[in-house]
Amino acid sequence: MRILIIHLLFCTFPIFSFGQHGIIPAPSEIQERTGQIFFEDKQITIQAGVLESETIEFLKSEFKIIGLELSETKDADIVFIPLSNLPPEAYNLDIDEKITLTASSASGKFYGLMTLLQWIGERKHVIYAQKVRMVDAPAFEWRGLHLDVSRHFFTIDEVKRFIDLMVLYKFNTFHWHLTDDQGWRVEIDKYPRLTSVGAFRDSTVIGHYSDSPRKYEQQKYGGFYTKDQIKEVVAYAKARSVDIVPEIEMPGHSRAALAAYPELSCTGEKQGVPGLWGVFDDIYCSKESSIKFMQDVLDEVLELFPYKYIHIGGDEAPKARWDECSECAKVMVNNGLHDTHELQSYFIGRMDDYLTKKGRILIGWDEILEGGLSPNAAVMSWRGEQGGIEAAKQGHQVVMSPTSYCYFDYYQSSHHSEPLAIGGFLPLEKVYEYSPIPSELSAEEAKFVLGGQANVWTEYIPTFDHVEYMVYPRALALIQSLWCEKKSEYETFLADFILFHEDFLESHNVNFSPSIHFPELHVERSDDGVNIFWTTVNKQEEFSLRTSLDGSFELTETKNLKNGESVTLNKSSFAMPLNFELQSTELDEPLNYTFFPSEILGAQIDLVTPANKKFNHNGSLNLVDGILGDGERWKGDEWLGFREEKIELIIELDAIEQLKTISLGFLKSNGSWIYTPKSIQVSISPDNKEWQEVTNVMCPGETDAIYRPEIELNSYGKYVKITVYPLNEIPKGKGGAGSIPWTFIDEIQLKMQ
Repeated sequence: MRILIIHLLFCTFPIFSFGQHGIIPAPSEIQERTGQIFFEDKQITIQAGVLESETIEFLKSEFKIIGLELSETKDADIVFIPLSNLPPEAYNLDIDEKITLTASSASGKFYGLMTLLQWIGERKHVIYAQKVRMVDAPAFEWRGLHLDVSRHFFTIDEVKRFIDLMVLYKFNTFHWHLTDDQGWRVEIDKYPRLTSVGAFRDSTVIGHYSDSPRKYEQQKYGGFYTKDQIKEVVAYAKARSVDIVPEIEMPGHSRAALAAYPELSCTGEKQGVPGLWGVFDDIYCSKESSIKFMQDVLDEVLELFPYKYIHIGGDEAPKARWDECSECAKVMVNNGLHDTHELQSYFIGRMDDYLTKKGRILIGWDEILEGGLSPNAAVMSWRGEQGGIEAAKQGHQVVMSPTSYCYFDYYQSSHHSEPLAIGGFLPLEKVYEYSPIPSELSAEEAKFVLGGQANVWTEYIPTFDHVEYMVYPRALALIQSLWCEKKSEYETFLADFILFHEDFLESHNVNFSPSIHFPELHVERSDDGVNIFWTTVNKQEEFSLRTSLDGSFELTETKNLKNGESVTLNKSSFAMPLNFELQSTELDEPLNYTFFPSEILGAQIDLVTPANKKFNHNGSLNLVDGILGDGERWKGDEWLGFREEKIELIIELDAIEQLKTISLGFLKSNGSWIYTPKSIQVSISPDNKEWQEVTNVMCPGETDAIYRPEIELNSYGKYVKITVYPLNEIPKGKGGAGSIPWTFIDEIQLKMQ
């Protein structure tokens, strides 16, 4: 195996730096010794009576995967030494004549064994372990993975497998998203209709939310977990040092519950469980009977889940029904509340008080900060880091889970082979960049950050194989930030993954994404246009590129390219689309690209309004790289994203030119809070000082998924200023109502006389 080769390379170095040993997450300290111990009979024994029987059964299955039969005995290969002054999840691993694990808790022992599983190697059918001493402890106490089982339901066995895989890499918190608009998944004895009605929907949307017209699969879909099944999973997780945080959504994302008990809403209107994704106006009413109902539900949830944190959601709760509800108005008057944001704070506060009296801690998405946060509540920051920063400064516990780094339902590559996703772009390297401690926090404030978590929302993830594809290997990149005090450079991590962990995941039959091996397209400015080139992690890879330069799809020219070797597209080729077909050894089918060069291909653009760092791939070049954004499978590498009240950019030409028309593209995906603008203003200048407004175009309210207006200019100038005016706020009744919408802009094309 490759693990042996790497060990032999490093055997002359007694101490080496982070990441060079292949273990993920990397141990805090590691020192190799001379020699190995061998398991020639393919047997390994562990000290009897130390670990729970279910933990032992799990370990037997894991050691079997690497070729060893595990059994318990008194005189064992693996022995444990208790040491009370070690942190709860810390361990020391010594491999000499025996394997000694020092720890103060069952978790510490378990994590030491997870490291040992990665350390043991094989050569010529001989299984061995290099002698070593490791000292290790996690940087953060909350190392979470989330799974949404409402949008798509996963069986108990699949949930167990999700837990089995996460513990191999020392994740310790499973956030189980059990209720939402599209399905209620937990049995509640007092309210049986929650599962008999709320657990099933009659249809499910096919394709993307933004498709027009939408199509549906007209088939009953759903399922739920019995209390016995949930208790079984909780015990299963405990044996693997995992705590489970259940999420019971309130007051929003509650249509499944309202389908079962419509009297809990403001209108009392009877509606079914929706088969469409998104945000719905109908939420739990703030009246006392609805609050009492949810507290009854929490009573039964607390009996099932012993961990101290209980997640109550709190996100994306439109106030349209509350604004018109006489019952809500009474609650506001009786409690001196000024608006419905304070009313939501009141609702969450009631739940917080209730859970606190039960000895539990409420945690919710960062919207629970709006209107004032209950003193005992913890915050999970998802809309960027600002909510977490604000909560930590107020002295609240925080779990960081920003969309820009931790949403594993986003695309992880730009390749056409990627399955349909909600949108966004989160490749492995970007996940690896993340640090849970924002720079805005002082050392004292940073102590309130418990850790971080990746979220797996399953609107577009219908099968468990697909779940694995979206989670791995990105989970390995995230755990480095959550476990390691100091992590290696990305290149070292990537080498470790390729050399060690692809085999490790394959041995566990994980359907992980191979996207890092696919050719990645790069675009750079050149003197007269752009250079395009492809790279892969295999530096020796060569590509076969077929092209058509006549605007047709007949590919007539073939060129062999080395990894990173570029092809130049000049502005002079602006009159026709350029078609490319790329083939490499890593691809089952070739990749096809079409470029649409224009007379400003590669031009310099001043982003007076900077793009949001979440959607800022390649900066201003993204607007003049010849690539048109996709409206069906939009990814963050095709569009620049802005979330401002005004967007301004300036194009610089080589000289004063007679300008005929200008066009630019906008994405419409309202379910993702992305809206086309109100208006577009264009001004012209000879010197970037004196400006003349040429036109101000009002945009239609209803557009296709991509709105690409062509605007008449008929003016002379060297500089072109485009000012985009987005909607002031997302309309009532829509997801994110009241917030500034996202504006996504792609290719700008300028025609000259």
